[in-house]
Amino acid sequence: MKENFIDLVKSICSGDYSQAQLVQYINWAQKISLGYLKYQEVTGKRISGERLNTEIELGDLAIDCIAELFSRDENGSFPQLKKYYETKFAELENITDSDVLILTRRLIVRKTKQELSRIFRERDPEGAKIVRNIKVAIRSSEKLSFFQEMGREFVFYKNGFHYNPEENIQNKELLQYLRKTKPPITEEILHSQFLQIYNPGDSISNSIKKILELVYNNTESQNYLAIDKIVKLLRSLKFESYKEKLNSEGHVSTPIDNLENKEIEGYIEIVMDEISEKIQKQYVDSGKLSEEKSTTYTKALKDVLYDLIQKKDTSSYYRNLKHYLPELSQKEYRNNERSVFEYLAKVAKRNFRKQLKELL
Repeated sequence: MKENFIDLVKSICSGDYSQAQLVQYINWAQKISLGYLKYQEVTGKRISGERLNTEIELGDLAIDCIAELFSRDENGSFPQLKKYYETKFAELENITDSDVLILTRRLIVRKTKQELSRIFRERDPEGAKIVRNIKVAIRSSEKLSFFQEMGREFVFYKNGFHYNPEENIQNKELLQYLRKTKPPITEEILHSQFLQIYNPGDSISNSIKKILELVYNNTESQNYLAIDKIVKLLRSLKFESYKEKLNSEGHVSTPIDNLENKEIEGYIEIVMDEISEKIQKQYVDSGKLSEEKSTTYTKALKDVLYDLIQKKDTSSYYRNLKHYLPELSQKEYRNNERSVFEYLAKVAKRNFRKQLKELL
């Protein structure tokens, strides 16, 4: 990096920069974000999507993660960058190029983490909900604790073992308790053993305790699990339990069921007529949306309502729209579609719930 990185940052904060300087800063910020994303992939987290070329996917994702930092205000300056750097410049006397580089890495990595969390929630709302419940369970339980290593989060059953998460993970007693020298428990063994004690009615907290007690008692394997492994296990068993329940019930629709379903579908049509009219007047007539895009939005919004009655209210709006626009990327959705589509989805759901009160 050039030695005058301080001057480069100060120019960008003051607004007195050249296009070449801005490009130089953006390129460096993207490299930091991309490096963090690659590190997460190497340590076992699946950051990239379904593309074969994950390098391209991660590159696009890095840009998406830092894009908000370059949002301009009415004066054309970058308020987030300005506030961050000017505060640091005021705090640190005799600041050096190395200091500014460290501050920049810290800013970009923090922003990347924040955006990854949002993207994860959009891509996998059910998984995000499980992760959130796991962390709540850990904080509220005296029998569970966690540690971080190589960018991943791990949980273990304490069983009276005293451990402070602020302590060094290389603590000899802790390493011995976690059985770090042992191999990890295999997914097959974990799945089959937990299946014998799994109860679909258990809370997330109880399920986690059962899983980690099971791991604790398997003395030939490590005494801890990665959070993402727990998410995968709980979701797969939940799905299997749901399928088994449907098969065992052998539910046959009754005339009353059919009548109610038709009535609900009728309400969906009423709401969609209202939404179609709103889209036409508010967006198509003003030229904000094309007729073709209007039709696509209407189809996707109808799916949002069907998700609601099928109790899939956590379904991703992005996924609903992508079904009709297969080439739509997360970045394109965020920049060009999200604000309008999600506003319309919320209006449609609110109106639909009002209509459903007629059935109560």
